[in-house]
Amino acid sequence: MRCCQPVVQAIERRVFGLRRALLGHKVWGVENHEIFVPDPQVEGAWAELVPELVERHCFNMARCTTSGFLRARLGPALTARGVAPHFDGTVDDARRRLRHA
Repeated sequence: MRCCQPVVQAIERRVFGLRRALLGHKVWGVENHEIFVPDPQVEGAWAELVPELVERHCFNMARCTTSGFLRARLGPALTARGVAPHFDGTVDDARRRLRHA
């Protein structure tokens, strides 16, 4: 997984660097796996970094996808790292769950 770490770190710098520049504080996050699907070679490194990203940048994070295949693929990777593998079906569902958390 070390070979993938630079890719994951580049994603973190880009996404969360923008968040810091625009807002300067933690945010409620929705990870939309309809538009972000990690390559299988990167998904382990991504799942490893998720808890740290959430801790540093988010009040809480929700995930969404309509893909059962993606849920089945990413769920175990997240669970192995102590992250709840719950995926909402839509972005609106994920936002609603965050509001009620």
